[in-house]
Amino acid sequence: MKWLSSVFLFLLVTFTAEAQPGLYRVVNVDSFDVLNVRATANPLSAILGSLAPDAEMIEVLEEEDGWGRILMDEGNGWINMSYLAPMDRPMAGLFDAPGHFQCLGTEPFWGAQLGSDGRLSFYDGMSLGEELTAELTNAQTASARPDPHYYAFEGEVSGSLIIAADTCSDGMSDRHYGWRAYLFARDPEGGRRFVEGCCMTPLPN
Repeated sequence: MKWLSSVFLFLLVTFTAEAQPGLYRVVNVDSFDVLNVRATANPLSAILGSLAPDAEMIEVLEEEDGWGRILMDEGNGWINMSYLAPMDRPMAGLFDAPGHFQCLGTEPFWGAQLGSDGRLSFYDGMSLGEELTAELTNAQTASARPDPHYYAFEGEVSGSLIIAADTCSDGMSDRHYGWRAYLFARDPEGGRRFVEGCCMTPLPN
């Protein structure tokens, strides 16, 4: 396992600084109305979708001329920042690192959910898509830095996860994410994986 510790230490010290995506909630929208999501940072551009007047945990990847780019089901869209107010990201259980991330990767296919309750679920091709659950045993943020964040977990699947602010593509869609992840996992049957992928805040309903 010494080689893996060396890999993670290398990742921790070589991430380049990049602005973290911010979290927001919708404000100044009537209860009977919605906040439109547009194709570009322009009030006249096509409407791609909408957010509820009480929507929260909206992840803004970047800002441009008073507009914020967000993730949507099939790609990215833009919303007027005048209708958003910042909010804090939940922590991961009792640890000093943020939670509430959804991560995924392709080639190989995998996914993980890190909750604010300190629990993690993981699935991939080796588990045939079945979710394996675990509890965090440690989580922390790099010293004197906003990220990367390190997580250790044990349970039906055990291992380590690093999440850092970075532009990321899943290679399968038009989505562009604001977080990159590196995950090492092992299961009780001896299966081991070391995978890379992208993370986001789960999309609001």
